[in-house]
Amino acid sequence: MANRISDRMVKAFERFNADLKAFGNETEETFVTLYEDAYTTRRVANFRLYKNGKLTWVEYDETDQLSHQETEQMYDDYDAKDWLSFWRANLRRAKRYWAMDTEVLDKIQDGEIEDKEED
Repeated sequence: MANRISDRMVKAFERFNADLKAFGNETEETFVTLYEDAYTTRRVANFRLYKNGKLTWVEYDETDQLSHQETEQMYDDYDAKDWLSFWRANLRRAKRYWAMDTEVLDKIQDGEIEDKEED
C-alpha cells in the first residue's frame, strides 16, 4: 500500500519546524524544550516529514547527554495531522510556560493550582 502524504502536509511540518526554530532562538535552545504536560518535557529539533510518510526529528536525551534521531511512519495525511497536532500543542504549552511567571509554573508543577490552557 502506497503512502499518501500530500505536499500540503509536508509544508505544514516545514512551518512547524520554522516555528520551533524561532522559539528556540527566543529561548536560546538548539533542542527546544516542549511540554507534553506540566511534568513531561521533551527536547527536540529538526522535524521533517517526507512524501513516503517518514517523519523524523532529533531528540536530546538529558539522562544520556546524547541526541538521537527518532522516526515514525505516517500512512496518510490524517495520521500526519494527528502527529502535527500533538507537537503543536506541546509547542503552544512551552510558549505559554515560557511567558508565565515562574512562581505560577512552580505551583502548577507542584499540583497547587490547575493548569488552564487558553486554546
